[in-house]
Amino acid sequence: MVGTAGMAFLGSFGRAAAQTATLSAPWMGWPEEQVAPLMAAFEQESGIRVSAERLPIAELFRTLEVRLQARNELPDVYLVDGPLTASYAARGHLLALDEMLAGDLGRFVPSTLVQGTYDDTLYAMPLGTSSQLLFYNRKLLAEAGIPEPSADPAARLTWEELLPMAQELTKPDISQFGFAFENTNPYQLLPVPLSRGVEVIGPDGLSASGYVDGEGMVEAMTWYQALFQTHRIGPVGTFQTGVTQEMFGSGKLAMIVGGTWNLVGFEKFEALDFGVAPHPYFAGGTPITPTGSWHIGINPRTAHMDAARAFVKWLSTREAMDLWFELRQYPPSLEEIWDERAGTTFVDPAWAIVRHELANTATPRPATPAYREYEDFLRTAMQDIQTGAEVSPALTRAAESIEREMRKYR
Repeated sequence: MVGTAGMAFLGSFGRAAAQTATLSAPWMGWPEEQVAPLMAAFEQESGIRVSAERLPIAELFRTLEVRLQARNELPDVYLVDGPLTASYAARGHLLALDEMLAGDLGRFVPSTLVQGTYDDTLYAMPLGTSSQLLFYNRKLLAEAGIPEPSADPAARLTWEELLPMAQELTKPDISQFGFAFENTNPYQLLPVPLSRGVEVIGPDGLSASGYVDGEGMVEAMTWYQALFQTHRIGPVGTFQTGVTQEMFGSGKLAMIVGGTWNLVGFEKFEALDFGVAPHPYFAGGTPITPTGSWHIGINPRTAHMDAARAFVKWLSTREAMDLWFELRQYPPSLEEIWDERAGTTFVDPAWAIVRHELANTATPRPATPAYREYEDFLRTAMQDIQTGAEVSPALTRAAESIEREMRKYR
């Protein structure tokens, strides 16, 4: 039976048809206990079953490409990585959600809606968002006599201030490094040029030459390379999150810029005592933090449109978003979740920093239908640069490759 609240969500969507549907939903391969409760809650509320196919992230992207390119009714709904909204929407793989969510959009943290929007139309609803913090090992800073950085965003460290701290915390004889970024994804590293005022893509979203390999980007990535090759404060070849997390957790890395997921992830290191501070920026520049996360979208060719719309509408409710936060503690996309948990969950200084960043410094990844190609080629260049490749040629190769791929979207 469909409960009263569930019937309300079905509304004029066609209750009889929706109740008989089973929605196909390719999903991230998170543990079942972090996925199944969300689907079960919707089924209990609406009578509609959701078959969530949990896939590793790379397989999820490949699976979606194959199924969506077939241009048939499957999948019904699917997880959308925020920066891929433009790609899916430009190719006709997402249903516009503006009309359906028109009365709800004011409830969202404004910056969370940016990456689900393409051509001034909302195509993917944010299930949560993300931000980055500077994590530091309290014990290592104390041993070095270095004061802990302020948690006040107005007093955030500059990169110029962080470098000498990291140099003092670097001890090659015991394989201890002073600082690293969590990984080499553009998501994490683009704030480096952006903080300097560098444009990282053309205003049309389909130009890379002169931007990816422009003077400003070359200077920013030269600074990044120097951290590893000149100052040697970071471990060379650390491209993946798991490696840097383990180094920080085991005391081999004193400071790390990383995602909010580490607030929970670092708990597994029982001996670790860490603090948090706002993301650094360049003196004279602008504080910039990366943002964006998973969204939900509807295949416009679904054979179960009423049920699919009901599912997305239900996910926009406070109850569903509250449950989602309990399952996966991404920073919430609804203002009311922040307000209601202000005196309980969000008492840690980290959450105060994150809320400030979402309102003031959060900058989504570039909006372009070619984001996947942009990310892939730029990530390769960033990895090469970290390990010592000449900066300008590496960025030129990336820009040329991205330009070639962008032609198909023009």
